[in-house]
Amino acid sequence: MATYKFPAMNFKALTTLITLTSFILCLVACVANGFQRSQMPSAKAKETKRVFKQKCSKCHAQDGTVSNHGRLIGATNLTDPEWQQRVDDKRLVNSIKHGRGQMPAFGEKLTEDQINALVLYVRMLGK
Repeated sequence: MATYKFPAMNFKALTTLITLTSFILCLVACVANGFQRSQMPSAKAKETKRVFKQKCSKCHAQDGTVSNHGRLIGATNLTDPEWQQRVDDKRLVNSIKHGRGQMPAFGEKLTEDQINALVLYVRMLGK
């Protein structure tokens, strides 16, 4: 049986290879564990949570499920994995801006930035 001999590698090349491999593994692990959740700076996340509480929690509850009032009017459970997968961000933006069913329109009450932040926030609720 033939054995393969790896070519000699200098210390600098070896440490570079190890560092690069570690970085790639860490990046894969972060993405797999929901690294995207931290796309919002903490101050903006806090503000978005406040907007959600003020504008959305009457029907969707503070945790994104459904409040008692929301049950009466057929509000969506924003934490439902099936719903999260089925509904794309474009539809979320449209629903926030123009309303949907019993949901009021917020296009004139919220800025574009606030609406986009709410979409990210709703996505975080499903994690």
